[in-house]
Amino acid sequence: MQMRIAKWGNSQGIRLSKKLLAGIGIDDPLKQQVKVSIDNNKLIIEKAPQISKLADRFKDFDLREYRNANNGSKEFEWGSNAGKELI
Repeated sequence: MQMRIAKWGNSQGIRLSKKLLAGIGIDDPLKQQVKVSIDNNKLIIEKAPQISKLADRFKDFDLREYRNANNGSKEFEWGSNAGKELI
């Protein structure tokens, strides 16, 4: 498939059809992250892996380091009771 590069403001760009994007697993393209790279004079566009918000919050958490710092404990200290918790 051949396309033309167009001017967009001070940049250049190409438009990609929904069918073309669906071919790489992008069904809802708005705000979809993509990975763009160059390999042997080829421009490569790949769907970026998506990480959940919860996984993103724990991306730098080291469980081994936590357990070493807390004598191997698998329990977490959440602080004093704040409501009607059952003990």
